[in-house]
Amino acid sequence: MMPQPILCQTPTRGLLNLTHARQIRFCDVHLQRSWRFVCFITWNNGDEQTFDVKDAKAIAQTMKKITQTK
Repeated sequence: MMPQPILCQTPTRGLLNLTHARQIRFCDVHLQRSWRFVCFITWNNGDEQTFDVKDAKAIAQTMKKITQTK
């Protein structure tokens, strides 16, 4: 049986299926004299992507929703 897709609509990077994520990490990064909320995703195929502020917040909200429903 295939896992249920975990879909996340991001403001600038489109629709993501987080089911294919091996690891998702969030942190605040200091860039150009300010702190920015960032998300790092390692996908099942080993690719890595970084998502900045608005997209990172959308991913965090999706993850919060799915962890609350389990």
